[in-house]
Amino acid sequence: MKNTLIILLLASFLGACGTSKKSIPLKVHSDPLGAYALMQIKYKGEEDADWIFLGPTPVVLDKQIKMSGASSVSLKMIKPGYHEQTKTWSAKDFTREYRKQRKISWVPALVEQ
Repeated sequence: MKNTLIILLLASFLGACGTSKKSIPLKVHSDPLGAYALMQIKYKGEEDADWIFLGPTPVVLDKQIKMSGASSVSLKMIKPGYHEQTKTWSAKDFTREYRKQRKISWVPALVEQ
């Protein structure tokens, strides 16, 4: 009985300490539509984070994001014949914008090359 209680307490503790991800609604468009949307999340002590392909715009999805230990979040738009554009938030500003608007939205006007 005592061992069972210890195992249950340990399991609940480990579950609470796991990597918690937040489901964050993203609404990413571009002008003109059809740009490739990418996302990058940098964590403290990590300089070269990979870019995650979100899809061609318009992108409307709920993205599971681990914000614990994050230092910045970036969105990038790429479309042939246009200059790429990037928007970067500090992790604190990204979280603040999400809490205020209940979503993250970005609609860059792409500039022809």
